Amino acid sequence: MYEPVEEEIDMQRSILGEEREPFLIRFYFNYKSTLYGFVANGETGFTQFGLDIIAAGVSALIINTIHSLNHLTKDDVQAEMQRNYSKCILPDLQMKNRGSIEAITLLKSLEIGLQSIQNTYGDTHITIEKIYENQKSGLFKVFK
Repeated sequence: MYEPVEEEIDMQRSILGEEREPFLIRFYFNYKSTLYGFVANGETGFTQFGLDIIAAGVSALIINTIHSLNHLTKDDVQAEMQRNYSKCILPDLQMKNRGSIEAITLLKSLEIGLQSIQNTYGDTHITIEKIYENQKSGLFKVFK
């Protein structure tokens, strides 16, 4: 049976003790309150890279959502994925046109999954913001 050596335990403690900004996910809603995209960036800081179960869960949900939007819908998806950064926008919905029910459902499913992770592990590791466009001004209002 494997037992961690003291240096490994100290390394884990130092990683967990570091002050980090939580992983930030911003969901974007048009003036009709229809979810049309998200931007996610940062690190969860839960544990070291490669062992971080929160980051793995967040990454799996985001990657699956983007791939599902591309393969299961006919919506125009503008997506970008890099380490510690993902962006996915459905421009038709952003411009107030009607997007597919499937695309909206997939985005809502992502939102539910990420909220579940946040509820389980707390705001220390993951922050979710909802940004709503104002119909009259085109400005956005942020809710946490």
